[in-house]
Order: sequence, then C-alpha cells, then structure tokens
Amino acid sequence: MLEQFACRRCHVSAKRGNRLAVSLDAAVSWKSAAELLQALRQPVANMPDFKLGEEQITTLLNAIYYGSQGRTTDVSVPVKIHFATSTKKNIDIFSSKCGHCHRMLSERLGSVGTGDIGPNLSGLLSVYYPKTFKNNTAWTVQNLADWLKNPRAIRPWASMQPVLLTATELNKIEAVLFVTVTAESFYHFNQLFDQH
Repeated sequence: MLEQFACRRCHVSAKRGNRLAVSLDAAVSWKSAAELLQALRQPVANMPDFKLGEEQITTLLNAIYYGSQGRTTDVSVPVKIHFATSTKKNIDIFSSKCGHCHRMLSERLGSVGTGDIGPNLSGLLSVYYPKTFKNNTAWTVQNLADWLKNPRAIRPWASMQPVLLTATELNKIEAVLFVTVTAESFYHFNQLFDQH
C-alpha cells in the first residue's frame, strides 16, 4: 500500500523516500497510533485524500509500524511548509502555471498550488512517484517537457490542455519539482535522469 498510494514521494518509510514531509519512521516514536490513524482519516493540507476505508487505514498503519522497526530515529528535518497565500507580485512559477489544477510539496518553496482537479505532483521527478507516464514509465525531465507541450500526444484521452512555456519557465518549473535524492535511491535516480 505504501507503493500503491506513493507515500514515499513525500515521506520516509522503512528508511526510503523523499523528505518533503514528516518521516513516518520517526512519527511512530512521537505520535500515538490513534493520532496516526486520525492523520490517515483526515489528511492535512497538501496530503492527498485517498478516501481510504478502515481496513486499508489499518493495513497502512501496520505497514508504517513494521517499516519503522529497528530504524534509528530519523533526525533530518523535512521541508518547512508555509501555508501563506502568495500575492500576484511574488507568486511562484508552479502556482501561476500549474497550481490552478495541481498542488504539491516542494523542497524549495514548500506548499505550492491550490488545485485538486489534477493529481498531486509532490515528488514527480523522483524515483518514488508512480510510473504514470506513457506505457507505465517514470516521469523524467524530458517526459515532463513533452507532456506539457501536448498531453494528448502522450495520452489521447487526457483532459489537460497544452501548457505553453518558455525554456526559462520550464527550467523554473523543473527546479520546483526537483527533489534532493537520498543515498539509497541515488543509483535509481541517475538511471532515471540519464534518459533525459
């Protein structure tokens, strides 16, 4: 279920994952089971609401506890998230170009975007994001550029319209989507970006 719901695109669990939000390995030591259950039932802002049933929640919580066994407490600090509303003057590129339909946690900017129409893009350019590009392949910088240019060329039934970006705007969006890689995923990450 950790893979199915892509929890590791934001959280570290069983010592693997992105550090965009609290480490689940550490959370089990300072949160009660009841608090963790509540977090799964009523997700905080920017955490996708997977509308999990009680059996799924219980299974997922057991997986989190199982993965944390024997792990040293993760002392690294996740990204500091600020939920302030951006003004027109200082709105980031992701929020202005993508944020009406999408939202995400970013290492550089914290919480960006407000939309729920499209998928949550936290960790998109990392090994922990589901392989949802064409033919179940991973998202890469080049795949993202191709998708934004013409989503229907990749997936004919896509409801997303093309997003016209300058090269500079595309680079800025890629920078917002970029996630620093942890040591255990460095090898896989290099393979992913070698495709670019």
